[in-house]
Amino acid sequence: VLEVLMRNAGRVVSKKELSEQALGRPMARFDRSVDVHLSSVRQKLGRGSALIHTVRGIGYHLAKG
Repeated sequence: VLEVLMRNAGRVVSKKELSEQALGRPMARFDRSVDVHLSSVRQKLGRGSALIHTVRGIGYHLAKG
């Protein structure tokens, strides 16, 4: 998940894209697996997790820099 965000830094990546590219499967209705993976990534990054922004209803954005 982090790798996909890093490759697309500076733009919003949809949950659908993350599911397909990072998890290798289409996103099912009510699928929370991307959210769970992102939560784990944020915990591991600690203070660096502030660079990952949730774009409500769309997906996630990794700040460039």
